[in-house]
Amino acid sequence: MTTAGIRNNVGLPLNDESGSVATPFAYGAGHFRPTKAADPGLVYDASYKDYLLYICSIGEAKDFDPTFKCPKSPPAAINLNYPSIAIPKLKDAMIIKRTVTNVGNSKSIYFFTAKPPLGISVKASPSILFFDHVGQKKSFTITVKARREMLSKHSTDDYVFGWYTWTDGFYTVRSPIAVSLA
Repeated sequence: MTTAGIRNNVGLPLNDESGSVATPFAYGAGHFRPTKAADPGLVYDASYKDYLLYICSIGEAKDFDPTFKCPKSPPAAINLNYPSIAIPKLKDAMIIKRTVTNVGNSKSIYFFTAKPPLGISVKASPSILFFDHVGQKKSFTITVKARREMLSKHSTDDYVFGWYTWTDGFYTVRSPIAVSLA
């Protein structure tokens, strides 16, 4: 997902089945690039237990794994350590937690950039990640905030799209964002 491209093999935007320019709902993270996927730089690890906790948080776990008992207060579903971010009905601001694992160069510095969805601001804290060995994990938060002047301009059913990226000059690790406003 984090290495997928959003342009086709001649550099144009991806199209949907009708030939129109596609949205991320049509193409997902983008066009799969096998050589980049084999060497992504950073990965978002999520264990079986993480997915069970996610299922608990959305209230669907009772029949999934009878050996697993959901905690009384499971972590928020939005904090499943997954590269993409989807926020339905954003009212003001939301803080999302993520952790990446360095699988690229042993000593590297990644810088955060974002192409936020229209009407949304996207910030990371910290905005620079320093790695000194392969396998090292770093956590960060992403704050996604609706700009007040945009709240009245969007239908609550409309999603706007963007992404955030970590790059060290060699690797580019892009994560899609989809947001609808309340």
